[in-house]
Amino acid sequence: MTKKEISTAVASEPKLGFRAADYNAVATEAILLTIRLISQRFDLNMECSGNSSDWKLSYGRRVMSCTFDRDAKQVAAIIQFEVTAREGRKKALHCTADYGIMYEVPADAEEEAVKGFCKNVGRFAIYPYFRSLFAQLAWNAELMLPPLPSIASTAHIPPKKVT
Repeated sequence: MTKKEISTAVASEPKLGFRAADYNAVATEAILLTIRLISQRFDLNMECSGNSSDWKLSYGRRVMSCTFDRDAKQVAAIIQFEVTAREGRKKALHCTADYGIMYEVPADAEEEAVKGFCKNVGRFAIYPYFRSLFAQLAWNAELMLPPLPSIASTAHIPPKKVT
């Protein structure tokens, strides 16, 4: 194989179980159907000081599940977001929220591309809702916390190398 043939073969192989073209076909046809808060929990440790500006915040998110129903032409995921605040070694605050998201997608789409799209785009679609929920809960608890940070994306599928 020549260097160009190797580069082309490597670039066309799925990195995450699907090809870029399959993912893009889903992305151009997908229609957001719903975003729903499924559950939330906000725990405040009253033993910690009221000076929340000293707290160290950490953030997390994870996909709890993702399913594709080809017959219904729908993909759905449950994505969990969380914030934890620590005052020294003590957990001062912990907030988690599970959201459901659903898209209508082409019935003939590749399953892994559909799920990859839902997991990737779904977290960006849901995050503003979680930011708003957390801000409201923190305000109700009379905490002076900064807004949650924006989330950033890395390239989902590396671009093809040009040789």
